[in-house]
Amino acid sequence: MDNQQYPNNNQQYQAPQYNQPQQPQYQPPQYQPPQAPMYPQGPMYPQGPQPGKGLAVGSLVCGIIGLAFVWFGISAIISLIVGIVGIILSVNAKKQGYVGGMNTAGLVMSIISAALGGIVFVACISLFGCAGCIASNPSLYY
Repeated sequence: MDNQQYPNNNQQYQAPQYNQPQQPQYQPPQYQPPQAPMYPQGPMYPQGPQPGKGLAVGSLVCGIIGLAFVWFGISAIISLIVGIVGIILSVNAKKQGYVGGMNTAGLVMSIISAALGGIVFVACISLFGCAGCIASNPSLYY
């Protein structure tokens, strides 16, 4: 071996000095609360009372009561009166600007109860009228 190939042959070998790798300081990940997705907002419904809604409810109640009373014979006059009141309430609710199924249902049931109440009332009056006529003059029946 010649010394020219390795110029520092007479010096003692020293290993290169490497710095110890620094351990990274552990930091927990920063927590970000999940955010709600941004959806487009639809139209907001009015929170206050709607004009004419009370009249529509009254029309619906009158229609239900009228349909209940129409089957009780002579009390069909109540059905006729309540049906007419329900129709008036429904028309007034429509004039005030209330648009909804409750108003339509009240109007339809009030019309039906008024019509059936009138028919049943006329039928009962004519039946009792004929019965009174026959009772007072039995020769009409025979």
